[in-house]
Amino acid sequence: MITILHNQLALVAPIDGVSVAVENDKSGWRVDFKPEATPAQRLAAQAIVDAFDVAAEEQKLKDTEQAKKDRKASLLAQPNKSITVQDLIDLGLL
Repeated sequence: MITILHNQLALVAPIDGVSVAVENDKSGWRVDFKPEATPAQRLAAQAIVDAFDVAAEEQKLKDTEQAKKDRKASLLAQPNKSITVQDLIDLGLL
């Protein structure tokens, strides 16, 4: 989850990192900006923090993992199926 937040913030502002003390208490979240971050970039980053929904992001991760499991099960259930490198990439195994 913190990686997702970091990546979203890095798209709008130069940052060194982000810290989340308690997921459900944004008052403890901190964005460490690089010195060159402009006031507008800092505001854009704050808007991302304000709008970031931990539960929704966690659900997206769960959905992605379930989709991978479903694709893997589907692939393995196919008799006489040769598994390709692309299949492994699609499953996130490569």
